[in-house]
Amino acid sequence: MSTAKTDIDPKMYFMTEARAAAYEPRGHSGTVNRRLVSPETGATQMEVLIGRIEPGEGASAHFHPGIDQFCWMLEGRARVEVGGLTQEIGPEESVFFPADMPHTFTAIGDTPVRVLICYGPPYGEGARVEC
Repeated sequence: MSTAKTDIDPKMYFMTEARAAAYEPRGHSGTVNRRLVSPETGATQMEVLIGRIEPGEGASAHFHPGIDQFCWMLEGRARVEVGGLTQEIGPEESVFFPADMPHTFTAIGDTPVRVLICYGPPYGEGARVEC
């Protein structure tokens, strides 16, 4: 038996950055995200979004209870802290934030960061705890 949602318009399975609604995530500065895959598009086990972060801006120290996060850098550079380690990452590099682990993410340099972000299970905006 299929568990696929039948009330979702199948056109939502094909998404572009331009079609995804922009929003400013809580606890972030200079950041605009767009959800590509989410419960609104029929996902139940993951969420995928594109983030744009202006230089010098980003996410303050926080963690996501019970939610893993993965970031794949598309453009720009960022300083990331996780697990007691600080590292700079750039295009074609990634970082994994295990569930419940405090982390920060700050765009550095002169150009904005574009980053592909994946959460499992879906994050929404409710599962964030400030440190």
